[in-house]
Amino acid sequence: MKRKEFFSSLFAFVPLVLGFLGITKMSADFLSPQRGKAKIRKIFATSLEDLKIGESKEMTDLKGKEFLLIRTDDRKVKALSTTCTHLGCTVHWEQDKNRFYCPCHQGVFTPDGEVVSGPPPRNLATYNTEIIGDNVYIYLKDKEA
Repeated sequence: MKRKEFFSSLFAFVPLVLGFLGITKMSADFLSPQRGKAKIRKIFATSLEDLKIGESKEMTDLKGKEFLLIRTDDRKVKALSTTCTHLGCTVHWEQDKNRFYCPCHQGVFTPDGEVVSGPPPRNLATYNTEIIGDNVYIYLKDKEA
């Protein structure tokens, strides 16, 4: 094989291989997309003055995520999702019974969001909270696109 024929073959073969590799990578990316990283937002929820011990406060952040704050102690506040894990109904805090209740299918949850009875398959989602001074902050996870 002469030098001229070798380079002609090489310049014809290399673009074909690169094209095949590019199509293979695009196909693999399409068939198994990577999940976005979770982004954590810290937002101001309320002040301790506005939330007495044993009381709850339903809130919605600016992105539409609903959650419920419950003050359980002098310096402790819990935050739980208001979305039932069964069919996505809204759960309500029943202070007199010290429980969360889903009226759709009679789902009952403890103050910690654990399933007690009914059809819900999982506990309520919980969010981390932090008290700085007399202000309560909540950490919400968002999925990046």
